[in-house]
Amino acid sequence: MAIYEYSKRGKIHYFYSFEVKDFHGKRKTIKQKGFTGKREARAAEAEARVEWEKGLFVDPSTITYAEYLKTWITNKHNISPQTRETNEGQIKNHINPVIGNVLLQKLTTQHIEILITSLKNKSLSSGTVKKIFNLVNTSLKSAVKKELIVKNPIDLMDVGSKPAVKKGRVDFWTVDEVKEFLDGLEHRHRIIFVLAIYTGMRRGEILGLRWRDIDLVFGQIRISQILAFKGEIKDGAKTVSGNRSISIPPIVVSELRKHRTTIIREKWEAQEEYKDHDLVVCRKNGMPVSWSNFHKFWLRILSKTKVRPIRFHDLRHTCASLLLSGGIHPKIVQELLGHSSIKITLDTYSHMMPNIQADAVKTLEKMLN
Repeated sequence: MAIYEYSKRGKIHYFYSFEVKDFHGKRKTIKQKGFTGKREARAAEAEARVEWEKGLFVDPSTITYAEYLKTWITNKHNISPQTRETNEGQIKNHINPVIGNVLLQKLTTQHIEILITSLKNKSLSSGTVKKIFNLVNTSLKSAVKKELIVKNPIDLMDVGSKPAVKKGRVDFWTVDEVKEFLDGLEHRHRIIFVLAIYTGMRRGEILGLRWRDIDLVFGQIRISQILAFKGEIKDGAKTVSGNRSISIPPIVVSELRKHRTTIIREKWEAQEEYKDHDLVVCRKNGMPVSWSNFHKFWLRILSKTKVRPIRFHDLRHTCASLLLSGGIHPKIVQELLGHSSIKITLDTYSHMMPNIQADAVKTLEKMLN
């Protein structure tokens, strides 16, 4: 076993190196760096020797970026199923067709710039382009740590060459549009939209809400679980700050009581076929609603009510805008929406508060005069 040590950033690392003869009898060196212990290096060398004998060894210098990405994403365990599926789709549809056939060790800043240009030519949103760029960057940082490449080519790029996210336009309904929507809405799942508008709850929070988390006497909702990707129910909210209690007005309490009567009737009619998950929003058999078909469902609801189309998530923005325009302090809005900091609330909705500064200086004037 030929194990050697070297110093990197003041710490001792190890690598293995051994010579073999290829199919043509030409000598070549098999070498792999980046091990933090001798035992780990020895085990890897032994495996490499066996693979070479079996003809299975893959020389790191011959690995394409697509091959590396496949292994990298497979071994990435600290991501959610939804993120994994999204990343795999981005790799398959956007990254591999452009730079996947480039050898990992030959990848340059020019290749990354070509990828960015191709993404922009597809008219993808700036946010999507940035996410794909970040995915590439993360994978290459990992390749540097594993010492498969010497330098991350993205580190050599000019700042102006890297994609930036344009601040998206926050859309929302006016008071009249909200009234028009709710007045024209007769649907079994009406409660979804009442909760979104009056509480600013996220889609997953509404679809995962249980009756046990609602206090109809004191008008309180506690966010303790969500319906996540592919209909999976998860404990807790999307973020730590999302675990919160929400006060609801009498009109929402009334809507919830009415909706509960419907659920009780459906449960009685279904008898043994009812799968009771205690969900406020569910199918007639008690099972969670379809996550994947929700967008189409929202579009059908919009087409029936004839109100100006917005995204379902914009109902959350609508709640915030109506509260802020009504003079509610941003801190209260932050807590209601479950933002991790008031900075997020102000950055997102500051343009909705045009009168705050004017009111502030008028108040100061009254105080001093």
